[in-house]
Amino acid sequence: MATNNELTEAKIEQAVDMETLKQALAEEKNEAEKYLANWQRTQADLDNYRKRAEQEKSEIIEFANKTLILNLLAILDDFERAFTSLPAQLSNSSWTEGIKLIYNKFKTILGAQGLAEIKAKGEPFDPFLHEAAGQQEGEEGIIIEEIRKGYKFKDKLLRPSIVMVGKGQEENNTREEKEE
Repeated sequence: MATNNELTEAKIEQAVDMETLKQALAEEKNEAEKYLANWQRTQADLDNYRKRAEQEKSEIIEFANKTLILNLLAILDDFERAFTSLPAQLSNSSWTEGIKLIYNKFKTILGAQGLAEIKAKGEPFDPFLHEAAGQQEGEEGIIIEEIRKGYKFKDKLLRPSIVMVGKGQEENNTREEKEE
């Protein structure tokens, strides 16, 4: 019976060892799950960082392009002023035509980058797109004259148009009508 007793003790020891092993396995599984959860969070944080960095990079590039194009608008304005004040004897020369071709190419390149003129003359006044410099006799609320062109860059306002807005008919006309 001693052997039977020893066998029973061995089985009990084995059962205790089995319980200890199961408990150790459960603890290791919990530890592995924690490591996996931490790894997944870290992976998600890295993905978010990459997306945020890419977005910031594109915003910086767009800001730089916007700033450059805003500075180039002064050159575009100078070209337009030069063409309006061009003497009649130079208007048909080949040199002038070459300058006009350069101007058109310049506008095309800026347009390809996302620059677009804001249509102003004859349009209703929009305070989000136009800046009123004053009023003149003309149809009320309609832009009579464009003093400086306005532009949008990638559908966002870059520079508002400076315009003269119609204020309706002059009061003198209504007084003359009353006197008659």
